[in-house]
Amino acid sequence: MTKASAAAVRKVLFTPEFVQDPYPSYRRLLEEGPLHFVDLGGGAWGVWAVFSHADCLAALKDPRVSAKRTGHMLFTIPPARQGEFRELVRMLGLWMLFIDAPEHTRLRKLMNKGFGQSAAEALRPQVEKIVDRILDPIANASSADLVRQLSYPMPVRVISELLGVPERLHDAFLRWSDAIAEFIGNPERTIEHAENAQNAILALTEFFKQAIAERRHNKGSDLTSLLIDIEEEGEVLTEEELYAQCVMLIWAGHETTRNVIANGICSLLREPEKMAELRENPTLIRTAVEEFLRFESPIQYTARVTKDDVDLCGVRIPKRQTLLCMLGAANRDPKQFHDPDLLNLSRLNNQHLAFSAGPHFCIGSQLARLEGQVAILKTIQRFQKLRLTHRVEWAPNFGFRGPKALLVEM
Repeated sequence: MTKASAAAVRKVLFTPEFVQDPYPSYRRLLEEGPLHFVDLGGGAWGVWAVFSHADCLAALKDPRVSAKRTGHMLFTIPPARQGEFRELVRMLGLWMLFIDAPEHTRLRKLMNKGFGQSAAEALRPQVEKIVDRILDPIANASSADLVRQLSYPMPVRVISELLGVPERLHDAFLRWSDAIAEFIGNPERTIEHAENAQNAILALTEFFKQAIAERRHNKGSDLTSLLIDIEEEGEVLTEEELYAQCVMLIWAGHETTRNVIANGICSLLREPEKMAELRENPTLIRTAVEEFLRFESPIQYTARVTKDDVDLCGVRIPKRQTLLCMLGAANRDPKQFHDPDLLNLSRLNNQHLAFSAGPHFCIGSQLARLEGQVAILKTIQRFQKLRLTHRVEWAPNFGFRGPKALLVEM
């Protein structure tokens, strides 16, 4: 991150209007160029942001930029208070999401065993049962909020079952996940955001310390037991790495997937003819979910930090600067996608960046896809008269995009 200066023209992006509809801003900035200096923190701070698909992809694969960015998350916190959150920065820094090679390569290799396509597909019957259990109570209702009653609780149930988390803790895990998302997903972070996130991570870590100690004496078939057992060529997860990855999986497994589901259903509710198309041809669900991921990306941007001076889009960016890769803009780039603002459920060769790219491509992407496929298709098939009853408002989070509610008639 850099102090805003006259050397770069600052573009205002992160506004309440942007949260509700970022796409006009994306179109305008893409027309002006692939790289912009974006205002952050009321004009005091700025970051470089990449908007084009090609340049986002290149930046995400560039070894000169680093995923180690947790220290930069405190720049908007008053310097006198930043020391209070050293433990938050340290614990986030253990997440595979915020680690570079070679440490990241080692962790990724070990954890890949539980997250491949075949492993995710084997969970389809379990996910279908969870979705049915969630939909059953609203089967005879005349109206519902599909965020509160479906997309919000479902992913945490799935990842909690996989990690062996008891149902009595699901509500607490939802609150803790929300607190972490509010901190990570808002570039203008406050002391309250940091305090809530730190308390959430401490609580989740304490849970997994106790759960893992118990699993070591009584292993089961859950993912926590698998993570304890994974080993390759003498490499194992340390205790602290194990706690950190479990916390990361709870958060990432909930936050992204709930918006995959909600955004997909929202897109169909806004275009009833597309919902009818998917009902009539359910085999489209796989390409449809890829299109939902592109059209309303659950993650709007991901950050990196330059290790050295980097030339990007004809601009020299100094080292130790924050770089935002605007995934939501890249996924609407007309140079990459034909009719990018058109929802096309059968779009082929859909090279969206909703799950990022490069070494940090989302490890849980196959599970998120599966949950999206099952939840969206079961919902529209089971409820044939779904109709929005209120205008959609989007959650006030710049980094993670999803509706606050989906109020429907059934």
